[in-house]
Amino acid sequence: MQSERMYAALKGLGKEARLVMLPYEAHGYRARKSLLHVLWEQEQWLEKYLLRDESSVEAVTSAE
Repeated sequence: MQSERMYAALKGLGKEARLVMLPYEAHGYRARKSLLHVLWEQEQWLEKYLLRDESSVEAVTSAE
């Protein structure tokens, strides 16, 4: 319920947000498929926000 409220608040502010709710899972992940999916989600986030190509980083830096 708190995750859903946080997601709704972020979207309401016009922020980019993603809420992933895995079936049959609560606070901890037990199923191998769920663990692999969580790792995939983390990898996607890292690639998007931390491992950008250098050209996009230079463009942001030069604009400041």
